[in-house]
Amino acid sequence: MTQTDVGYPFLEREAVVLDIETVPLEAALAVPYPAADRDPPASYKSEEAIDRWRQADAAKWATERVKACSLNPRLGRILCIGTTRGVLMAQTPAEEANILDAAWRELKHSHGKVVTWNGSWDLRFILLRSLALGVTVPLPPSVLTAWFKRYSTTFHVDCKAVLTNWETPVKGEGLSEWAAFLGLPPKTAGVTGADVYGMAERQEWTAIADYCAQDVATTAAVYAAIRPVFGV
Repeated sequence: MTQTDVGYPFLEREAVVLDIETVPLEAALAVPYPAADRDPPASYKSEEAIDRWRQADAAKWATERVKACSLNPRLGRILCIGTTRGVLMAQTPAEEANILDAAWRELKHSHGKVVTWNGSWDLRFILLRSLALGVTVPLPPSVLTAWFKRYSTTFHVDCKAVLTNWETPVKGEGLSEWAAFLGLPPKTAGVTGADVYGMAERQEWTAIADYCAQDVATTAAVYAAIRPVFGV
C-alpha cells in the first residue's frame, strides 16, 4: 500500500472529500470471449470477412468487459482511494483491505460526513467491497443509509446532485465542466477513468495517484464554492 499527499488547501476536518478509482479483478477478466453468443452481421459471407469481424469484436468485447468489471463490486476492486489526507493505493488485490480500513478510519473521524462528486456509486462500491473482504465498517447503519438518500446532505454532500437538483446524470455534465462553470481550475486533460486500467497494467502508480488527487482537489474546490450558497 502506498500513500501520496494530495497537496491542496482544503483541509477542513469536518468532512472527508473522497474519490475512488477501480479496476477489474483478474478472475473476472479470465472469462473467455463468448464467440458462440456473438454473431457477425448477415451481410458478412466470406470466411475472411467473418474472421476480421471476429477479431475486431473480440477486442471490443474485451474493452467493454474491463469497463463493466471495473464498475461492478463483484467483478472489480478498488485500486485507490483519494481523500483529504492523500491517496491510498492498492497496487495488488491483497492491499485492498488495508486501504479500505484506512479510509473507514478517516470516515469515522469525520462522523461519516463525506463530500463527493456523483459519489453514491463510490460509497456503495466501498461499502460492498468492505463486506466482501470482511473489513469492519465503523459507522452505524443510520449514517450509511443517509449517504444514499436523495435531497439529503446531512452526511453525504454529493456536489453534482446539489448543483443539478439530483437529476439523472447526463453526458457532458461532469466535474470538469462544472468546475469551469464555477471559474475553477480545470483538471489536467488527457486522462479519464477509462485509462486507469491500462495505467495500472503499466504500473504508472504516480500518474494514477495524481489523477485521483486531481479529482479530490477539484471536488473540494467545487464544495468550497457552493457551500456558502447552498448551506451544505
